[in-house]
Amino acid sequence: MATVINRPIAMPPVQHPDPSPMDDADLLGVRIGEPFRVPFLKRFGVDTQLGTLWLGTWGVLSVMLFLAGVGVQILGGLTLVNGDLGAYAHYLFNIQLLPPDGLGPAKSLAEGGFWQINTALFAGSVLCWAGRCYERLMRYHWRPYLFFAYLSAILLSATIWVFRPLLMGTWAEAPAMGLNGDLDWAQNFSVLWGNLYYNPWHMLAIFFLFGSTMLWGMHGATILATSAEGSHHEVAEIKDMHSGSHKSMLFWRWVMGFNANPKTIHDWIWWFSVGVVVSSAIGIITTGTFVNDWYVWGVDHGIVAQYGDMTRDAVNQRPVPLDITVNMSMPRP
Repeated sequence: MATVINRPIAMPPVQHPDPSPMDDADLLGVRIGEPFRVPFLKRFGVDTQLGTLWLGTWGVLSVMLFLAGVGVQILGGLTLVNGDLGAYAHYLFNIQLLPPDGLGPAKSLAEGGFWQINTALFAGSVLCWAGRCYERLMRYHWRPYLFFAYLSAILLSATIWVFRPLLMGTWAEAPAMGLNGDLDWAQNFSVLWGNLYYNPWHMLAIFFLFGSTMLWGMHGATILATSAEGSHHEVAEIKDMHSGSHKSMLFWRWVMGFNANPKTIHDWIWWFSVGVVVSSAIGIITTGTFVNDWYVWGVDHGIVAQYGDMTRDAVNQRPVPLDITVNMSMPRP
């Protein structure tokens, strides 16, 4: 029988989660804060309780490495402006710690040393947080879907900061550390290698991005539309479906042309979400290593029409590199 909800549900009291039986064995088991409620969130129909946050040994190490990286970032930025706090605040969004040339250790802190230290701290923090995620999943005997989704995001970051620079033979191919570092790198990366939009892996990543967004939106809308019949109890519905789930499945089959039940819709969303970063990683690591110009590649493979009356040699001709000396001690304007 369907469960019909025709009156507001009173919010339960603030819940203090019980610790895992293995929490006492954690050397640095830290639970931060007390749970509290934010009444404003009730307007959006979501749970209003925030907190607490469990860190544990891996979480504490991750936070410590992250804070150390923030300190190195600030110290490196102050070094670029000779310790002038006013200049640091003025150039905050443009100050970047640039990577060194080559693959060896930097000649000095100002010439890439800060970048190498910060990259190591960033990698350690992210990997420790992944360890925290895996530890929590194993303690509660959950399947590691969340952990592998997080690993896919780590794969993309490692491809940008580590794997591709190693294949290209220089750390200078990685983004600079700073608020605008990733933006500048993405812009220059696309321009230098012939428009990333013609990269088929980039196309696939955009497909997965828009597709996962659509699936998330449609799934949420479907559950909200049929929640009066109990479809929002998703774990229970996976085991024993009722009228809300049956109507949802029928709707999806009529509208989308394929069937999705309370279990498989989450499989679809998980694969689409992971597909975004995996496709992006493949597209990035093949740029400059296997393909030097994606526009030329697109012309050769019939993906894009050749612009104007340019000859094939003119399209394939790359600018002559110039020997430019960069003053590493000055912030970018």
